[in-house]
Amino acid sequence: MRRRGSVTAACAALTVLLLVGCSGEDQADPAADDQPATTDPSAPAEPSPPGPPASAPPADHEADVAALEGVTLTGNPGTMPFFNVEPPLALTGEVARVADVGTGPAVEAGDAVAVHVASFNPQTETIEASSYEQGPELLVAEPGGLPEELLGAMVGAPVGSRVLFGAPVDGLTTIYSFEILGTGPVFEQAEGTAVTPQSGLPVLTFAADGTPAMAPAEGDPPGELVVQPLITGTGDPVTADSWLVVNYSTWLWDGTEVVSTWKDGQTTVMRLSDAIVGWQEGLAGQPIGSRVQLVVPPGKAFGAEATDRVPANSTVVVVVDILAGM
Repeated sequence: MRRRGSVTAACAALTVLLLVGCSGEDQADPAADDQPATTDPSAPAEPSPPGPPASAPPADHEADVAALEGVTLTGNPGTMPFFNVEPPLALTGEVARVADVGTGPAVEAGDAVAVHVASFNPQTETIEASSYEQGPELLVAEPGGLPEELLGAMVGAPVGSRVLFGAPVDGLTTIYSFEILGTGPVFEQAEGTAVTPQSGLPVLTFAADGTPAMAPAEGDPPGELVVQPLITGTGDPVTADSWLVVNYSTWLWDGTEVVSTWKDGQTTVMRLSDAIVGWQEGLAGQPIGSRVQLVVPPGKAFGAEATDRVPANSTVVVVVDILAGM
């Protein structure tokens, strides 16, 4: 089943930093390792695509389309592209097009899409940021996850395509290249074979839409990481470097809820290597489509440092639906 709800890319993704900026409180969450606040999946980005300031003249879309047609890319697939631009290039609004057409399967609306992305400043003729050295990013091809013009160009583009997106940012034109490396569906919730959990763990129940509730277990929490699959999916196994689309809820051992993306209505895009150790160890190897319960001791969560939501030396209980990954 393809996911049809709202998916917002986490601020951790370079694509989101380039395209929509970041917002949210500086708050710790079990999905985020000891990273700056912008990597915190519990503080999702509010999409606010770049555009001209209120005082700017109205956008001339036809002129912008013509201007972007004059931008071309050269370079081998999988390598940093060279942007060929005839200066001056000044866009008045957002515009996108498929610059090079690939030969793989086409991106469908709602898909998770693995991309390499690079941003180019035509004023200085320099690459400002790129994922080619750090590794691909994952984004979701649906409204709210991408600017409208980029979404229109991305959906239907075959894997292997390179998509150009241009926009005025703070009055200056920026051009982005998205190289599509792979695509696949995002599931509504975990799907696969149900697994009976071991005794002694907090008991989880799930609403029809997958929203979980937790009944605390008696006694003290375990001292080691507990990884309990609840549904075993049928997709490829998660790797240490995977980008994932997930829903998750987190509680303290006593049952106090810390965060729930189900209740927030915003699925999270994250890189597993950016998460706390308990997530990294617990989710690596799990098949895409799985639902996994984790009991994470302090040493693999937040340790002796308290956060806004998690007291110092706390064991946390997490359930994660792995909806997509690449």
